[in-house]
Amino acid sequence: MRWVFVLLLIVSSSLFFVAASSPVKDNVDSDTTTSVGQDFHFAPPLNEVTKNRIDSFFSEKYKHGKFNGTYLFFRNDSLVSGALGYSNFSTRRPNNPDDLFQLASVSKTFTGVSFLKMQQEGLLNIRDSVHWHLPDFKRKNLTIWNLLTHSSGLPDYFNLPVPNGISPNQHMYNEDVLKLMNSLSYKSFASPGRYNYSNTNYVLLALIIERKTGIGFRKYVTNVIFKPAGMLNSHICDFDSNSLKTYPVQGYMNGKVYTDLPHNGTTGDKGVYSSVFEMLKYDRALRSELILNSTSKELMYSPQVDTDNNGASYGLGWRMKVIDGHKWVYHNGWWKGFRTYFWRSLEENKMYCVLTNDINDWLPTAVMVSLLN
Repeated sequence: MRWVFVLLLIVSSSLFFVAASSPVKDNVDSDTTTSVGQDFHFAPPLNEVTKNRIDSFFSEKYKHGKFNGTYLFFRNDSLVSGALGYSNFSTRRPNNPDDLFQLASVSKTFTGVSFLKMQQEGLLNIRDSVHWHLPDFKRKNLTIWNLLTHSSGLPDYFNLPVPNGISPNQHMYNEDVLKLMNSLSYKSFASPGRYNYSNTNYVLLALIIERKTGIGFRKYVTNVIFKPAGMLNSHICDFDSNSLKTYPVQGYMNGKVYTDLPHNGTTGDKGVYSSVFEMLKYDRALRSELILNSTSKELMYSPQVDTDNNGASYGLGWRMKVIDGHKWVYHNGWWKGFRTYFWRSLEENKMYCVLTNDINDWLPTAVMVSLLN
């Protein structure tokens, strides 16, 4: 029996050595060797021709007063990043690619991902009635899908008076938007089913998560997206705790700074602060199954409603269109001095993120796509 024991000891030791010496594979995108959460500051640069084309595009825009911000373009594990102009015009602090910018409506992609995550975990279904999760909501003919696809017919709370009792130096919250909708007559609502972009939809989605989880929308997104993706500095702003004026990057319109306002208290529709480098981490995480499985992602990126905008469709928190035979999913944003662009090719290992903090004209998104060719 002794020789049996010795043999087992040798075999088990060999197995331990093999297991210990075998590298643990990173959670990576199926199309790339780039690991989720890695530090991309040391990624190899794009080839010189592509780099010069991208840098020249933004330098020219900056020279003519059409760009002030940061940018990052990524292709096949190589990238180019840059920053031009000032994050704060008063202090003349220059922009930096690691600076956190208000993402504006690019924030809606995080809300969409959150709902696919909750459905994946069996906490709800996007075809659920909104009334099941918000029983005090008077509109009883809407589904979560209607909110996600902007087909609810709800008016945009941005275009309505701030509710009584909220002064200009106070914030309104997601619950206030629900009360505001309940105060409107039925004539204020369109019939559901047709695309009509409204920020109200995504505020109510955030409210559903707050009530369903009991931990608050900010914390939920941090737990299920920011932390797993390695987005250590990204967050959803809470100007009650950290005021807008303390942020290094301020939003401007032709050099005039935007100040705080009541609408900055709501979440789900805007409010995520991130950098171009951390948005690349977001892209990498979504290309893996770290946050969502392939079934959830396929649904999220599937066209749900036609936006009647040059062949573009809206999915579940994402816009999408086919450019030169390749499908891109994306979202742009605008909010009080910030214009933002987050574009990802699903079929190619490409993405770009451009964040600006001095509003001028929209940048040509199709041209920026072509910069990576």
